[in-house]
Amino acid sequence: MCIRDRKVTYQVTARVRAVEGASTSGAYLQLRFLPSNQYVQRGLNAGSASALNDVSVKGTAPADTTHGVIYLYTHAAPTPKVLVADVQLMGGLPAPPPPPPEPVPPQYEKLKDLHLEIPLVQQGKGNAVIVVSATGQYDAAANKIQQAIEKGIGVRLPIVADHAPEAGVPLRQHLIVLGNRSTNKTINSLYDHYYCLADLKYPGPEGYVIRTVHSPYGNGHSAVLVGASDLVGVGRGAERLAGILSNTSVSEGGLSIGWTMETQLGKGVTPPADIENFETWEASRGYRSIGYFGWCSISKRMAMYYMTGDEIHAREFVRLAFPDEQAIRDIEEIDGERIENKQDPLAGFYHYNAHMAILFWDLIEESPVFSDEQRLRITNAFARQLAHRKGEGIYRLTQPPRGVGSRHGQWSAISLYCLGRYFNKDYPHPIWAQCIRGGQLAFASLHDHAWVAGESDNLFWYNTGIAPVFTYLALTGDRKPINNGVAERLLRGQEALISGREKDWALNSASVGFLHKAAYLTGDSRWVTYRERTGVDTDVFRLGQSFWPDDNLQRKAPTDLVGKWTVMSLPKPAWEARRSGLPWEQSFYFGSYRSAADDSGDYILLD
Repeated sequence: MCIRDRKVTYQVTARVRAVEGASTSGAYLQLRFLPSNQYVQRGLNAGSASALNDVSVKGTAPADTTHGVIYLYTHAAPTPKVLVADVQLMGGLPAPPPPPPEPVPPQYEKLKDLHLEIPLVQQGKGNAVIVVSATGQYDAAANKIQQAIEKGIGVRLPIVADHAPEAGVPLRQHLIVLGNRSTNKTINSLYDHYYCLADLKYPGPEGYVIRTVHSPYGNGHSAVLVGASDLVGVGRGAERLAGILSNTSVSEGGLSIGWTMETQLGKGVTPPADIENFETWEASRGYRSIGYFGWCSISKRMAMYYMTGDEIHAREFVRLAFPDEQAIRDIEEIDGERIENKQDPLAGFYHYNAHMAILFWDLIEESPVFSDEQRLRITNAFARQLAHRKGEGIYRLTQPPRGVGSRHGQWSAISLYCLGRYFNKDYPHPIWAQCIRGGQLAFASLHDHAWVAGESDNLFWYNTGIAPVFTYLALTGDRKPINNGVAERLLRGQEALISGREKDWALNSASVGFLHKAAYLTGDSRWVTYRERTGVDTDVFRLGQSFWPDDNLQRKAPTDLVGKWTVMSLPKPAWEARRSGLPWEQSFYFGSYRSAADDSGDYILLD
């Protein structure tokens, strides 16, 4: 074909059908541009011998292009068979996006606006709303705060239910929010995005935390959180906040609250003092709390400071972030590979252990325990982490891969996404926008199918190969893989491997956080049942988010698996890539059969 319009994008589509009993492996569709010999190609993978399907390739003609050639070709041996019914060429298509900017980490000389003051009242008018559960359970507590503000400045802040437009996320105005992720929709959204930790486990029975969340979405709107695990705690926290506001000076018709960290842990909640004993909600029976997935000694120190208010942990964080010889020895002893660059730790986390640190820095950086000089130094160190992430295959993505990658690639994508999210909202730059975009693209194929490389065919690590997916879905708010059934298919694969025994091998590396997120996102309590079978102690103080299941999530056994085969079939793109020669309808990863939902019956696994 003659090409007159250079730098134009072309697409070739072939309609193909399989031949019964024959393989299509080794047959290709190729579009080649001349004289450059640049080309794009794809296997002529036919899905069925009874129906036609399309196979397409797309490419942009280089500037020197004069001709193009469409090839339909095969390898010499073995000889494939495929029926090609039609071939079409289309030109003038939208060009692919430009390549990402070179990942050179910016270094900053000026600190961002920290939005330290949250003006609840300005010029004699309310500048915030108080958000409570629509159930009415926090109305009395909210009234205490409302009355304290009105008594101090003569302005009555509105109280709204958590489903009101004013309570929406991203924040549209300053908020005072009461409750926890299970009882307040606004807190639930902030929690999912990792802007607070209040849930049914933290701060614990009758305890409370008061936390200011400063411009979490980069638009200047902030929140004051009265977080508690129960009604008594909310009441105590509201009374304490009312006292703080009553003692806050009023000037020129305005009332503001600055950085606030008030912590009253619940009854029986006792954090450990020794870093070696710090437990996390990402713990599993096999990995325990050593640091996977997301943690290391530095992020544990940051989390312990945020959750307890004990400044010794903030000082330890700074010591480890800019280590002297002793700190380097401490990192080597505790973390090993989890911090790869021990001379510049904030820039050198292993991808399994990176994302928690930047999430917690976003929660604590406004604290007066840090000077502006330290804040800027820490910010630049985190920015340098891009140099550590750039070669892991995520940053340069411009379109979704055919499937989600290994667990290594997934944690790298989450780490890059979190890094970009933090920087792009207050230090906007195309580099940080691409970090976000690369992280999103790494999981984008879940919008279409359930092909996840995970850990290939190492079934004992299946859960670690899909766990990052559920972290990503919770953190980003992407719910399409939940709604289209892809997440359910991935989880059904996990269920096929679970025999029903206590401390099952298939759950050995499954973290509490993964199983609880699965229960939350699917609304299915069987994942709480599976967590209980792991034997991990959930009564000790743990760092991070528990995603503790709501009381209304009724426990149930997976009886729907009994008396039938549960088969993990191949998504069509995975089948096409494997080119096994087997019909798609007969291809599967593994399958199992059980006669009981627990360990009282028989269980067969076919792999």
